[in-house]
Amino acid sequence: MSVASVEVNGVWKQFCLGKAHESLGDWVSGRIARLFGSARPAAPRERFWALRDITFSVDRGEAFGIIGPNGAGKSTMLKLLAGIFRADEGRMAVPGRLAALIEVGAGFHGDLTGRENVFLNGAILGMNRAEIKSKLDAIVAFAGIERFLDMPVKRYSSGMYARLGFSIAAHVDPNVLLVDEVLSVGDAVFRLRCMEKMRELICAGTTIIFVTHNLEQMQMICENALVLDAGAVVYRGASRDAIGHYLEAMTHAPTTLQTDVVSGAGADGEVVALKGLGFLDEQGRSVVTLASADAVRAQISFELRRPISQLVVELNMRASTHENVLSFNSGRDARHFEGRCGLQTVTLELPSLPVAGGQYFWNVRMWDAESGETILDTPLSFPVVVDDAGRATGRFVLEHTWSHSELHGPPSAKDRDVVMGSRAPAEGSRENMLLR
Repeated sequence: MSVASVEVNGVWKQFCLGKAHESLGDWVSGRIARLFGSARPAAPRERFWALRDITFSVDRGEAFGIIGPNGAGKSTMLKLLAGIFRADEGRMAVPGRLAALIEVGAGFHGDLTGRENVFLNGAILGMNRAEIKSKLDAIVAFAGIERFLDMPVKRYSSGMYARLGFSIAAHVDPNVLLVDEVLSVGDAVFRLRCMEKMRELICAGTTIIFVTHNLEQMQMICENALVLDAGAVVYRGASRDAIGHYLEAMTHAPTTLQTDVVSGAGADGEVVALKGLGFLDEQGRSVVTLASADAVRAQISFELRRPISQLVVELNMRASTHENVLSFNSGRDARHFEGRCGLQTVTLELPSLPVAGGQYFWNVRMWDAESGETILDTPLSFPVVVDDAGRATGRFVLEHTWSHSELHGPPSAKDRDVVMGSRAPAEGSRENMLLR
């Protein structure tokens, strides 16, 4: 039976909204002001629960994911486990040596070199000087910063910070390793190396708690996961099933995908201002997560500054910057819209969106078909998550059926030939003579 390495039981954490003055200087000046009667009465401050009654346990040598929308309380939970925050209610147990990678550059001193920061961080994490010295070469090699080891880290890029921070945390032989979304700043090759290193640590008995928005990465490394939404637990269990609950929580997130106005300029100045691109389900509700099997409407809102009698609208969906997965162009469908000045809406209705699950990005383009002029071409700034319910068959989710038949009795010679995908050569045929 596994022994729990991390225990969290009924934890609550509260914060105050508004400006807080909690430094020693603020406290001293406040005391002096009250002493001379010049202090202003403090305005009541609103409080909110960032975490509400959180309970879970993680076994020794297990990788455990914590996922949820932005503001769900994931990083607060990690900072409680790391001892940066203290819980208002409940109790936690994190035995043994703890290493945490929560923020880029956390625990680094900008004026110290990479080498000096390795010794500083190693000491903070509980290693003695001889232990750090014996692991220095391995830490530096894994981080890939040999040439920059004796350079002040304030000149490092965010990727170099992340590489060095993870390398130190992974090489201190921690009992528990906390990893936040900070790994997303590394390049693809380094992220792969981090995943391999985390697997090695798990095999050696290290408990890993991993906060991320990368669902594929979380599934690769974590057997179980916790889904948070608005500070509360909405699911705790197998990571495969956690993804569905995460996507459901995402539907409650803010649904305005583009709040900034994107303008398009033609030959005679600004022509169109894009107000937004939204997605609606069959009930007309705004969503940020789409089910691949369900009907969906993409709704483009924009303002024309001059009339365009033959307006062409295009929507492109990409899985990455260079890979166009789907493209819908009203001109190719022989649809040209009469665009009058003022606010306009163009809607694209799809019976389904049969693509593999994951995050995609949309781009909006517009033309004046009469002059051939492009009046709008946005960046890929409209993200949307597709849930394929585990039905993906590669890049697309294709409708398909299976059938099965069973042969009764021993197959005849003819049946054996059919099963093998061949036919027996006829008696006296050239094939039969050659076989002899």
